[in-house]
Amino acid sequence: MQHVTRKKLGAGVNLTCVTTPKFKRAVLRAALLLPLGGPDAALRACLPQVLRRGTARLPDLGAIGAALDDAYGARIETTVRKEGETLAVGFLSDCIDEQYAPGAEGLTASVVRLLCEMLFAPYLMDGVFSPDYTEGEKKNLLDRIAAQKNDPRQYAPKRLTELMCENEAYGQSALGTAGQAERITENKLYTAYRRALDEAQLELFYCGTMAPDAVEALFAAALPARGEGAFYTPAAEIVPRPAGAPREIVEREPVTQGKLSLGFRTGGTSLLSGDTPAYWMFQTIFGGSTSSKLFLNVREKKSLCYYASAQFVGLKGILLVNSGIENKDFEVARDEITRQLEACRAGDISDAEIESARKTLTSAWRTMLDDPLTLERYWLTQAVAGTLTPPEERVGQIESVTRERIVAAAEGTALDTVYFMKGAGK
Repeated sequence: MQHVTRKKLGAGVNLTCVTTPKFKRAVLRAALLLPLGGPDAALRACLPQVLRRGTARLPDLGAIGAALDDAYGARIETTVRKEGETLAVGFLSDCIDEQYAPGAEGLTASVVRLLCEMLFAPYLMDGVFSPDYTEGEKKNLLDRIAAQKNDPRQYAPKRLTELMCENEAYGQSALGTAGQAERITENKLYTAYRRALDEAQLELFYCGTMAPDAVEALFAAALPARGEGAFYTPAAEIVPRPAGAPREIVEREPVTQGKLSLGFRTGGTSLLSGDTPAYWMFQTIFGGSTSSKLFLNVREKKSLCYYASAQFVGLKGILLVNSGIENKDFEVARDEITRQLEACRAGDISDAEIESARKTLTSAWRTMLDDPLTLERYWLTQAVAGTLTPPEERVGQIESVTRERIVAAAEGTALDTVYFMKGAGK
């Protein structure tokens, strides 16, 4: 049985603990929460990569690697995540749980210390970041930005949200732009780092056997004191309805298969508003599983696409449909996708579809309890949303959703933007 606690450790610092004996490895996270986008976007995306290169105590990757080896092969990876209209940058770590490693007393404390050192005690040269470290990670960031187009299946929905939410923070990339990245210097990066420390909310996470009070004590000992300030509070602009008639945008790209993405507004339903459980059920029936309407009708029966799925972005209150199609099938595939939405609105939903969706969601949330890294991501989303709803409670919410509530969720859904990445194929 998992026990979840959340506590404020100080000004702008929160700790979520999942206490469980289920896993042999403990997972820890330290992330700065900041507004998405803005002039510092690329600087903030580059920041954890440079911080990971060295600390005041361990000035290079060799020294950090030796420390991690001494910690029974612990791992620390950088994270740059887009969580709704919030950017989460920092570090994610996993290590052997002390309870299952004889002689490993103090292991968790050493990992906590290193996480905090990476965030708050970086390696500096002449009062700023190392020019070599900065230049190397700047080039890596430029490569990552350029590489986004290398995966059309992921790039098409990204491009859709850029267009659909062009006047909202959600339309911005977590990595910033290539132009922003080109202008990164060690001085600018350090200035952005100090600004981030002054503004960010710090989200800490632990999953393992250690009691919450003990974890709190470890972080309290490792973290520097933070003065009171106006730290960032995660928020998102929820736009209930499209501003006007649906837009349709076609762009040609050198890909062999067309990518069709449709963006919908949810009528205001998000993780914090509306009938969220009913919307999950609607999304799953519409396009969230292999028994969904999009999969069975658009893909299997009509063979209009290679894949088709729907994703509910709960932190933003939008629904995204993504599919891969032949260029010639653009209009008919678009129309068939919207026709399946109309079927949901009309109540053309069988008992079998409802029960299949319920089982799909129930299984997903129960499976989440078996993976500490998935739990870490789930609880970060909960932290950004300002909620503390465990996966087990989500299961209970789903069990009570009725057909009428599912239809109401579909009725509140309105098409905003159609994006078609037209492939090079004939």
